[in-house]
Amino acid sequence: MIELLAALALVPWAHPLTFRPLSGWHTGASGTVNSLYDNASKRVRVPKESAAWMATPDVRYRDPATEDPPNRTLAHLPRNAVIVWAVIFQTERPAQKPIRLELRHARHFACCEGAYVAGGAYELSGRGPGTGYSVIVRVYFASHPTRAARAQAQRTLDRLELPPLR
Repeated sequence: MIELLAALALVPWAHPLTFRPLSGWHTGASGTVNSLYDNASKRVRVPKESAAWMATPDVRYRDPATEDPPNRTLAHLPRNAVIVWAVIFQTERPAQKPIRLELRHARHFACCEGAYVAGGAYELSGRGPGTGYSVIVRVYFASHPTRAARAQAQRTLDRLELPPLR
């Protein structure tokens, strides 16, 4: 029984975060690594995380997949570029609402700590399917997002594969 419970706790981490391919777009992922995100509850002894990104064909991604924000990449964005970056991390936040991967629900922020991005950052966050992990998704626009750029970003969000329920 203990082995079954341990296996269930690892389900999201056995299938790291990824994006399904989109013709011409670039992707990258970290796999499952030890988490640097806050684990205030301390209920998870060695928390895990998994990060992934997808970018328009003209972007050269220069940062490790877990870099939040990816400042070296953001500092060299070509005009009209779009990057969608996501992370899942192990946490025990049962009151958190499930994430909705819809750009129209994202919060807009000026961006970023180390690199100015004219279009800013849009953020979605919430609980993944089931329980046991949280999700943060950031969408970066190199310039003010047009309707076409927003549509591209939503197509990318639709390709994000969150790990299965546990």
